[in-house]
Amino acid sequence: MASKHSFFWFVLLIGSGSAVAQLRTTPPFSKPEYSNESLAFRYTPPDGMHDTTERSKLEIQEQTKSSGTTLAVSALLAMSSGPDNDATDLGSVTIETYPRERLSNLDDINAEGKMSAWMAGTSSLPGKPRSVVLGGQNFVVFVVGKQEGSTRKGIVIWTTIRKDKLLSFVFTGNSPEQLMKLAESMKSIQFF
Repeated sequence: MASKHSFFWFVLLIGSGSAVAQLRTTPPFSKPEYSNESLAFRYTPPDGMHDTTERSKLEIQEQTKSSGTTLAVSALLAMSSGPDNDATDLGSVTIETYPRERLSNLDDINAEGKMSAWMAGTSSLPGKPRSVVLGGQNFVVFVVGKQEGSTRKGIVIWTTIRKDKLLSFVFTGNSPEQLMKLAESMKSIQFF
């Protein structure tokens, strides 16, 4: 069974603050679009997601305060398909940044790997990332499995360097089908 899941994640990978930003919907049947002027990109989140950005920003502030650090991770966008963390159809999308200068001792690939590990909630990620060019931008992509209680989650992390920021798109799903649906939304990204 483990190799079946590993194969799925491999196939998925192959197939696949001060920022001025906004999530907007244009009438009548358009999908909401996230736009970030300072990092010069647009992204269309998957259908069925609810904006949880403010809650995510508060959680980051609380974690920073309780750890006594000055961690500069910024949540640009956070969305979830629902409140039940164990539901098989649960999925989430987050977009976060970190100043590239804070990891100046690392080359770009290792800085992107470090950011991706943070986004996965680990100190490091096993294996090498896949390099992908999307919308003219170079990304490193990691696929990670993570056990949370009785739920096995899949995580796909796309990280790049954009305008002196490490920029990560993090997709988390409680099922391979949900994760694939979420990760497919990266095709909507446009850089300008």
